[in-house]
Amino acid sequence: MKMTQFGKTGIMASVVGFGAIPIQRITTDESTKILRKAYDAGVTFYDTARGYTDSEEKIGLALGDVRKNIILATKTPGRDYAGVMKDLDTSLSLLKTDYIDIYQLHNPDILPKPGDENGAYDAMVDAKKSGKILHIGITNHRLNTATEAV
Repeated sequence: MKMTQFGKTGIMASVVGFGAIPIQRITTDESTKILRKAYDAGVTFYDTARGYTDSEEKIGLALGDVRKNIILATKTPGRDYAGVMKDLDTSLSLLKTDYIDIYQLHNPDILPKPGDENGAYDAMVDAKKSGKILHIGITNHRLNTATEAV
């Protein structure tokens, strides 16, 4: 599989990634077969989210034994410090890992900023300082929020 650098992160990942939304609609046995087939084909980048029902658990079960060989990206719907940290701990447990390569705020209404009252951004910074996440990201479907993030 061809590899590429993931933005400015320094992470090298397969040019083909695995988006985990669809595996929430199939059994654990089926998802394990699909995830292992992707891994065996050279896919190293796996994207999921707390909001994708059981996809984090399925990835953890199927790929926990090869964690050191893959890149994990997941997302939190948390909008405050406590929510982000709770989601992170849940994701770490389900994915069977002690760190997330790319942890993202999932489609927030407004762009969280350092020192905001809700603390979502500060939670991400603290999680990075503690080594629970390596890179902070954001996903968004709102042009103004995405533009502001850039």
